[in-house]
Amino acid sequence: RRRRHTRSVSALLLSRSSDLLVWQIAIENGDDDIKVFMGRTWGELHVFMDRLTTEVRRQSVYGQPSIDRVGENIYAYKLKQNVAMKIYVHNLGFEFQHLQNIEAFRKEFAKKYRGKSRVFARTSRKPMKAAMMINKVQVEYRDSLVLVQKSLKAWCKDEKLPVQKLEEPKDYYLEMRTPNTPLTDEEVNYSINDVVSMIWGLRKYREKYQTLSHIPLTQTGEVRRKCREKVSRANKIWAKHCHDVTVSYTPDDFKRLVHLFSGGWTHANKMYVGDNVKDVKCFDFASSYPAVMCSRSFPIGEFVQCNTMEFDALEAQDLNNCDYRWYMKVELNNVRSKLDNTYWSLSKVAIDEDNPISDQIVDNGRIYSCSHLVAYMTDLDWDTFKQCYYYDGPIVKELYKSKAGFLPKEMIDTILDYFQYKTSLKGLADSESLYNESKQFVNSIYGVAVTKVISNIIEYDANGWESKEPTDAEFYDMIGQTKEEDSFTEYQIGIWVTAWARHNLFDFIIALDERVVYCDTDSIKGCFTDEDLMFVEDYNKRIECIENNVAKQLGIDPAKYTATTSKGKVKRLGIMEREDDCAEFKTLGAKRYVDLVDGHIECTIAGLPKSAARAKIKSVDEFHDGLIWKTNESEKLIARYEDNQRPCTWIDRDGVEYESDAKYGICLQPTTFDLSIGNEF
Repeated sequence: RRRRHTRSVSALLLSRSSDLLVWQIAIENGDDDIKVFMGRTWGELHVFMDRLTTEVRRQSVYGQPSIDRVGENIYAYKLKQNVAMKIYVHNLGFEFQHLQNIEAFRKEFAKKYRGKSRVFARTSRKPMKAAMMINKVQVEYRDSLVLVQKSLKAWCKDEKLPVQKLEEPKDYYLEMRTPNTPLTDEEVNYSINDVVSMIWGLRKYREKYQTLSHIPLTQTGEVRRKCREKVSRANKIWAKHCHDVTVSYTPDDFKRLVHLFSGGWTHANKMYVGDNVKDVKCFDFASSYPAVMCSRSFPIGEFVQCNTMEFDALEAQDLNNCDYRWYMKVELNNVRSKLDNTYWSLSKVAIDEDNPISDQIVDNGRIYSCSHLVAYMTDLDWDTFKQCYYYDGPIVKELYKSKAGFLPKEMIDTILDYFQYKTSLKGLADSESLYNESKQFVNSIYGVAVTKVISNIIEYDANGWESKEPTDAEFYDMIGQTKEEDSFTEYQIGIWVTAWARHNLFDFIIALDERVVYCDTDSIKGCFTDEDLMFVEDYNKRIECIENNVAKQLGIDPAKYTATTSKGKVKRLGIMEREDDCAEFKTLGAKRYVDLVDGHIECTIAGLPKSAARAKIKSVDEFHDGLIWKTNESEKLIARYEDNQRPCTWIDRDGVEYESDAKYGICLQPTTFDLSIGNEF
């Protein structure tokens, strides 16, 4: 099709070996017709893409029927009109490594288009899209993984697609196959099924956005589009304000803000690590990040450096009712934690100091004590730090302030609308589409707010990948490209979103410290008393009061902060909710714990598939320091990229040799998993 009317969907998956096992591409040829093409060599793929692009260009002129295909191809090739096609690849970063084995492809990817790289990536080796010209057709490969943020199996299951991903054939990624190795019917069907299921999933996006060209590149792109529609277009004064603040950043301003940002607080109380703790009560904030976006104030104006003598006045403000939000560079001495749950992260010391910390004792990445510390802190982090540590000081070295304010009514209303949809529509078959959209919005709105407006420049050329920080000139050029009509937030707002969430969490930790066992960003587990439960109730009443006051100030219906589930249960945004209690609980550190709930063992071990954890751990006592999963137990594969592989001979599973000259590949190897606690911890 011509670029403006791109409707057909193509899906491509390549091999999972250092050479080529199989490639398959599915092409939608009508609502009930999906064509699947397969091949075994790079030469076959090159020939196929040559024929496919030739036909795409011919059809852009003549349509599908053909009278004189050869003559039509010649005439269509001579025309200068733009012709484009999109091919979706699930995990483009992986497949891109293999595509480089086709020399013509690699050279096309490395070319510039209007002075810009044809490959767009956030990090090296992780392209989100990559374009090339074949027969005067711009072929754009797009990554469906960054669009849906799910494995192909989860995508099929969650969207209830007519075609579900098949179970992986036994030893599929472990057996050696070459282009000459006969494939079983199971292996062929598995390959076909993958790309057919992708077509069904992508159809939903095309139906939603009318054409492939309108489908956002990423999952958060969908949320940004909704925010532009609901916020930027509706409140142009706010959009202009956000744009003006963004383009006011200098490179030094932005570096400080990037360093100032800190995510959620995930930590285990060192007093309980390795212990089997009985009768653990569990709580969870209801949509923690969206809640603070709808009820707290943020730095909405330009940050200006002020005299450090203003520190006392700024610090004395009411955090919930202040004129300015602020941050500082502060020096502290003789720092020591008051709590069992240590607060400040070792990674958050001043990067522009020669000696930002000394004589530190570290509690699993958190500073328990040190003789000297220099760090950048938000006003909220400083308020928490004061309650968590003994120290000498502070010595304020730099101080910055910004006018405080709430997010605009249009954005808060939009968040609350989707919170209500998400809560009330869950489980209702006839509202599944709106439920999924609202769930995605609520889960992603914070990520949109904190996305860095300037990232490292990732370039791909004939020599491979390069990542570099933008120069000052490049920084101003990049930030100057932001559009006023698309602006609806500021990077600094996202920094305070997580700061507020940490501050809320530490309201509980400071009050209940010795009984807190484990926390994870927006959840808390502990051996809480009846008195502690009263603290939770009082906290929830304070949150309700704060939300009602904000609603009154902004003219928002206070009832929108609550929603009723399909079963009649009332939920309120931002309050601490009781979850299922754990009869037994054991943790070995952040993101490493098991619990016994309703007679079932549940395992959360970062970096290890849950199925592998469940297969080895049948009771809480079996979870312990030093536990190791062997290569045949971990279900984990490690990847090594190969960019200069020498010609070699592969011996396949049937003992047949194959001479390979593939230069690029990825070696996937089974690996062990070690649960041992580090010596420092």
